[in-house]
Amino acid sequence: MPNRYVRLAGFDRRLDLTKPDLGVAGGAALLEQLLADRRLPVPVRGLTCAEVCEERGFTEPMSLYRRMGKPVAAHMRSDAEDRHYGGGESDEHKAYKERAVRAAEEGGHTAVQERASKDRAIRSDVLIRGADGVLLGFESQLSPRNPREIKARDAAARRAGVLDAWQTDSQDMARDMTVPWLRTDRVPLELIMKRDSPIPFRGGIRRIELARCDERLPGPCPKQRTGKCGGWHPTIRPAERPFDEFIRDAASGLYVRAVVKVKRTAFEFWTPAADHSAYLDATPDEAPVAMPRQRQVKRPMEDGDPTCRVQPPAVDDRDSAPLPYIPLPRSPQPAPLAAASAGVVSVVYRGQCGAGVTPCGAQARFYACGWRCDDHRP
Repeated sequence: MPNRYVRLAGFDRRLDLTKPDLGVAGGAALLEQLLADRRLPVPVRGLTCAEVCEERGFTEPMSLYRRMGKPVAAHMRSDAEDRHYGGGESDEHKAYKERAVRAAEEGGHTAVQERASKDRAIRSDVLIRGADGVLLGFESQLSPRNPREIKARDAAARRAGVLDAWQTDSQDMARDMTVPWLRTDRVPLELIMKRDSPIPFRGGIRRIELARCDERLPGPCPKQRTGKCGGWHPTIRPAERPFDEFIRDAASGLYVRAVVKVKRTAFEFWTPAADHSAYLDATPDEAPVAMPRQRQVKRPMEDGDPTCRVQPPAVDDRDSAPLPYIPLPRSPQPAPLAAASAGVVSVVYRGQCGAGVTPCGAQARFYACGWRCDDHRP
């Protein structure tokens, strides 16, 4: 759903991002100032979502940036963005979570939905505590998502000791290879909810086979490109596994995530633990393999693309260079800002002079030392 409108504190009308002047008088200059505004943390800039979030009673701070020449409104929280994708979780997404919980519990494991870690760094769709301390996270991703966000969530789960199993029914997402996607067919809701219905994983699972590099191996050594080395070389082949059986086996440690290099290409996938152990035993001198970092191609923005996006700031806004003066919002009580002057912290308001032990309070513009009026400017 395209996000067209934002609201700025002090303005009675919503600002229209599809118009060069935002639909208000003097909007062109205001747009440039908002795009460059890095003086204050995002929550106190006064810019909020005026689309789905406002309709549902949420006040969500936003920032503006420019992408492919177009202004884009960015949420700072992913759950705020989720409201713009049909109101959050679909019925199919909820059904997959419930099915994963049921499959794990039938295998003798404990499973809970939407369990966050102690540091709130991760929040798994389903967190399964399996055998021998295995922590398996089941993540169902049916709607498009930024690959960098998927990679970041997967890395955060690993740091927390959780091994994520990512499921999708989208072939486009499965081809992305950001994570080893467990691809299912796109099936109706009734089939997902039906107990023991045949929903196999079509992708993301492979078997590892080893071949001795001797005279029986056709062709030269894959590593040396000539002769025979006498060692073992892996080959992989796709395999399928029913949804419920895989969940139970992965929670029991019978399936693991592995990265295996075949010739010059590294592959990450789920494989039987026995296959992975045999591969490690046969190649003890093999250096650990890391998946190459994929370059994300930025596609042009098109009409109808969502302009409401999640973009966590790369740096702290307070460390960025200040902007020229932006007029004080027409608000009876603007948001307060803590400013430091001569080592003493006092409370001033955006656009009001903070000079003196008791803040001056006159209309001011922003300098390196803070908000100052014409009488107290440096």
